[in-house]
Amino acid sequence: MTTPYRIQFEAFAAEGGVYDERHARLYAELADALIKDGSFSIVYEGVAHACYTPLIIDKAPHLRCFVLAPLSVLPDYQGKGYATRLMEEAEKELGADAIFVLGDPKHYARRYNTPHKIALPVESDAPLECWFARELTSGALSKAGESSSTISGPFASPVMWQEPSKQV
Repeated sequence: MTTPYRIQFEAFAAEGGVYDERHARLYAELADALIKDGSFSIVYEGVAHACYTPLIIDKAPHLRCFVLAPLSVLPDYQGKGYATRLMEEAEKELGADAIFVLGDPKHYARRYNTPHKIALPVESDAPLECWFARELTSGALSKAGESSSTISGPFASPVMWQEPSKQV
């Protein structure tokens, strides 16, 4: 059986670029901690895994929002639509108003393209143009306006919101 830890570790270890084995271990351990803390976890066809952690928009706490991270696909299955199908399935199951992700525009800008004025939940040096949202309830984020946000549990650690080169 392919575990979330294995999917996360193998995907990030094989990524290269700004990621190395330390990042792979960090993200795999984060996924395990999020699962233990009760974040929504989804494994898709044994090759893709993601966690969704609740996020509170401080001026609109009634909205059901989540932060997607980490998301990984085993190296041999990358570029074949598994991440997209995983996200589609998770969106159906979550019943969310909006989902946020802090990530590389080449991976997230097309799907997570809803304009918003929601601040990161943790202080970070990550560029704000990498803080994306996907609105699943029409108008939810525009009605929320400009707001801070709050997250708790393992994902509230500031290290998880830093540029990868500063994480380890």
